[in-house]
Amino acid sequence: MKRWMACLILTGLFILAGCSQPIAFSGNSELWKVDCSVDLSAKVQSYAIEYIGKESQPISRVEYAFENSKNFNSKGKSDTPSRHLVMTGKGTMTKPYEEEKSFKVRIQWDGKEETIAVVKK
Repeated sequence: MKRWMACLILTGLFILAGCSQPIAFSGNSELWKVDCSVDLSAKVQSYAIEYIGKESQPISRVEYAFENSKNFNSKGKSDTPSRHLVMTGKGTMTKPYEEEKSFKVRIQWDGKEETIAVVKK
């Protein structure tokens, strides 16, 4: 009976560990919104950088880079003019997740620059 109970408890723990919630990070300013997540069970990290400003002209030539992060090291750019720009990325983690509370995303566009503080939810 004790062996049966131990197996049942271990099985339950494995199921709970496999269903863990993603680790989420977010940050925003008047013009930009950044959402990032790490799914430990699938070993996948993803991010979305969205322009939320109210400028009447489309923005273009946007470059971004993650800074001071132990888990996100992406950088990229978009040359497509848009009033509602969203840049996303997703990838398999190549190393184990390292605990962190915050990092920054630097965004440059149309001769302007802003650094967004991104914090763990």
